[in-house]
Amino acid sequence: MDHPIRRYIEDAIAAEKSFETQLNTFAEEATLPQAAKLFEQHAVETKQQYEDLTARLQSMGGSTSTWKSMLAHVFGMSPKLAQLGYDKRERNTQNLMMAFAVENAEVAMYESLAIAAESVDDAETATLARRIQEEEKATAEGVWKLIAEAAIQSFLEIRAEDVEKSREMVTTYLQNAEAAERNFEDALGSFSQAGDQADVRALMSMMSKKAKTQHERLAVRLHELGGTTSTAKSVLAHLLAFSPVSAQLGHEEAEKSTQHLMITYSAAAAEMAMYEALAASATEAGDETTALLARELQAEEEEDHRLAWEHLPQSARASFQVVLRAA
Repeated sequence: MDHPIRRYIEDAIAAEKSFETQLNTFAEEATLPQAAKLFEQHAVETKQQYEDLTARLQSMGGSTSTWKSMLAHVFGMSPKLAQLGYDKRERNTQNLMMAFAVENAEVAMYESLAIAAESVDDAETATLARRIQEEEKATAEGVWKLIAEAAIQSFLEIRAEDVEKSREMVTTYLQNAEAAERNFEDALGSFSQAGDQADVRALMSMMSKKAKTQHERLAVRLHELGGTTSTAKSVLAHLLAFSPVSAQLGHEEAEKSTQHLMITYSAAAAEMAMYEALAASATEAGDETTALLARELQAEEEEDHRLAWEHLPQSARASFQVVLRAA
C-alpha cells in the first residue's frame, strides 16, 4: 500500500533538490537585501526539507531516484526562462515572480501528498507533508510582499538612465502578459480535454475561455499604447506552453486531473505576480489605465487560484484511490 506514497515522496524530493539550487542562484542575483535574505533562508530550509523527505523515504524502504518530477523539470527551467526579454536590472523581479509560482506549486504538491498519506493512515508522512506545506506558504507570503517593491526599484533605475526605455517597460510587461495568457488559454484548453474527472475538465474549459478574454483585453491596451503583440515568449508563456506535457511526467492516467489542478494553481499564482509587477510599474509610469487593467486581471487570476485550490483535495483523493487499487 505504501508504494504509491513512495513515488509521491520521490517527486517531492526531486522538486526540492532542484529548487534548492535555484534559490541559491536567486539569492546571488538579488538586488533587494530582504530578497537575498529570504532566498538564502529558504535555501537552507529547502535543504532540510529534502533531507527529511529522504529520511522518510528510506524508512519506508525506498531510495531517491534520478527521475525528475513535473515540478523538478519546471524548476530546472526557471533560471534561464526568468531572464527572457528583460533588462538585467529586472532580474530580481523575475526571480521573485518565479519563486512565488514555485512556492504555490509546492503548496499544491504537498496537499496531494498529505491527502494520499492520510488515505492510507500514514500519519508520519502526512504530518511531514503538512509541516513542509506551511513552510512553503510562509515563504510565498514573504515573496509576495517584495514583488511590487522590486518592480518599482528596477523601473526607477532604468528611468534614471533613460526615460523612454522606462516607458517601454510597461509595453514589454503588457506584451509578455498577453503572450502568457494566450499560452494559458491553450494549456487550459488541452487540460479540458484530458483527465477522468468531469468537474475538473469543465473548470479548465471555463478558465480557458476566461484567458481568451484576458489576452484580448491586453492586446487592445497594447494597441492603444502603440505597441503590438509579440511572438517572443515570456518566462510564463514558456512555462505555460510546457504545461500540458509536463503534467503527464511520471504519473498515471488517473492522476491527470489532479496534476492539471496543481499546474493551474501555480500558473494562476504566477500570473497574479505578473500583474502585481505590471500594476506597480504602470502606476510609477503614471499610466493609471494600464494599472487598473492589471488589477482587474489580477482579481480574475485570484479567482482561478481559489477555484483550483477548492477542487484539489477531492481530486487528489479520488486520483489516489484509483492509483492505490492498481498498485
